[in-house]
Amino acid sequence: MSNDLVEFIEARLAEDESLASDISGGGYTVQVWHVKPDQPGGWREIRAFNRAYVTDPAPAYNDGGELVAVVPGGRNQHIHIASHDPARVLREVAAKRQRLERHKPGYASGQVEYGQHHEIYRRDDGKTIEVLVQDDEPRKPNWCRTCAEPAPCRELRNDASVWSDHPDFPEWAV
Repeated sequence: MSNDLVEFIEARLAEDESLASDISGGGYTVQVWHVKPDQPGGWREIRAFNRAYVTDPAPAYNDGGELVAVVPGGRNQHIHIASHDPARVLREVAAKRQRLERHKPGYASGQVEYGQHHEIYRRDDGKTIEVLVQDDEPRKPNWCRTCAEPAPCRELRNDASVWSDHPDFPEWAV
């Protein structure tokens, strides 16, 4: 069950990364998006600039920048769109992957754990004995590596909740 949630999160991160990279073959990884100041009719341009030379976007609009979108709406809508540029999405995906790695299910002791089980044997004299036997196969990892609580931990459930509207979202993860 916990690995299902890890796989679900990994798949969503891969989708987000793919969409952000597809916008220009990943070309926005070094660019920042800015909203062009007000234009007649309430339309605004969103342009991408190379981070290396843009500190204040207002004068840079005269020098170009790659046009990303021209969309209607209010300034706050445009600022929201620009602040979720592909470069930011890729940074968020990288950060979420690091967090996921820290919270993946592991072993409580940090070492591969082997379980034990009881076996019952019948002796020649008809009596039975019960023996505690060490398992040959390791137990499934079932603890969060960071939180020391059963996997999936609350942190992974919280992280997965951003995709709760996705059709593959596991309902038990709420």
